[in-house]
Amino acid sequence: MAWVLVALFIFNGEPLIMSDNILYESREKCNAAVSARSKYLEATRPESMWEADYWVWCSHVPKEV
Repeated sequence: MAWVLVALFIFNGEPLIMSDNILYESREKCNAAVSARSKYLEATRPESMWEADYWVWCSHVPKEV
């Protein structure tokens, strides 16, 4: 099963969803990427985005049926 990093931002009431476009082979590797991405987002957040809320998590990619 593959995993993908997902990030959701809410700014001025508008949602923005993104991914790093990398498929991770395990949840552990994806969780490590989530931790690194969260730290990066917090460290580089521009002043204009201090009011934004964001969440970063892993989601599995379902198999085709």
